[in-house]
Amino acid sequence: MSNVRSDKPFVLAGRTFESRLLVGTGKYIDMEQTRLAIEASGAEIVTVAVRRTNLGQNPGEPNLLDVLPPDRYTILPNTAGCFDATEAVRTCRLSRELLDGRNLVKLEVLADQKTLFPNVIETLKAAEILVKDGFDVMVYTSDDPIIARQLAEIG
Repeated sequence: MSNVRSDKPFVLAGRTFESRLLVGTGKYIDMEQTRLAIEASGAEIVTVAVRRTNLGQNPGEPNLLDVLPPDRYTILPNTAGCFDATEAVRTCRLSRELLDGRNLVKLEVLADQKTLFPNVIETLKAAEILVKDGFDVMVYTSDDPIIARQLAEIG
């Protein structure tokens, strides 16, 4: 199977990538299956739920960075499981600390655990704080064009 690639570079937060595929680390049986699946995908960007995955914050437990090294993959930490801006900002700051100052994050602030609908009010608050704090923020939000414009204005 060949990977179809565009001749136009994919640029995200000032970095250029060959692959446009972003993959997650959830739902795999173990770290080895995670590594094998992500290697097979050809993805260069891997999104990780910081609150559910050890990136070094839990010494003595398997560390995802041992199987998906940050010098080979761009680790995109996300705030899955956060329900307010304060929690999301704290999670992003922890991820930056664990990933040696990398500022790219995926902001997810949920309103409801069952539907996983975003809490757009808390998302806007968190985005504003994170952008002022130097983060490059990708946002999980609703399809509301007004909210999208407000997020774009934040940066």
